[in-house]
Amino acid sequence: MLFYFDSFNPWLVAVGLNTVLLAIAWLAPKKLLTQAGYLHAWVLGVIVWGTLSWQGYLVVMFYFLVGSGITRIGMVQKEAAGIAEKRSGTRGPENVWGSALAGTICALGTLLLGTPYQQLLLLGYVASFATKLSDTTASEVGKAYGKRTFLITTLEPVARGTEGAVSLEGTLAG
Repeated sequence: MLFYFDSFNPWLVAVGLNTVLLAIAWLAPKKLLTQAGYLHAWVLGVIVWGTLSWQGYLVVMFYFLVGSGITRIGMVQKEAAGIAEKRSGTRGPENVWGSALAGTICALGTLLLGTPYQQLLLLGYVASFATKLSDTTASEVGKAYGKRTFLITTLEPVARGTEGAVSLEGTLAG
């Protein structure tokens, strides 16, 4: 069925699909995004579908859904320790673009640059989301279940949740 969409203008499909998904997400009881986050995610979704079709969209949706789920791992422990993501993991515009800006630039580059760069930009797109998902996984698992955490620059022991801290548990998960 997704291949059927390829016969339509990708930008019209992008607007329609993202509008429907935004409406569904807006009505869902559990919010994954703030109000502004929904708008920014809609823009991101339109750009990604418009430039990379369903294949690129699948990558960003996988990142978003899995990353949102991973953020909720050990939420009770992280909130009790005061190291949980703000808003209990609900994403805002800063999270949308913090995660997706590099990939979005690669996606837009596929329109602007010639064929010789196409594969490299696609690799950059996928790599940006893979790297971000790995980082999110390592960070969230480390904050929830890390036994001993160390500052990556000096290797001195620090408390869980310290910026730049790593743990064996988080590193293996990521």
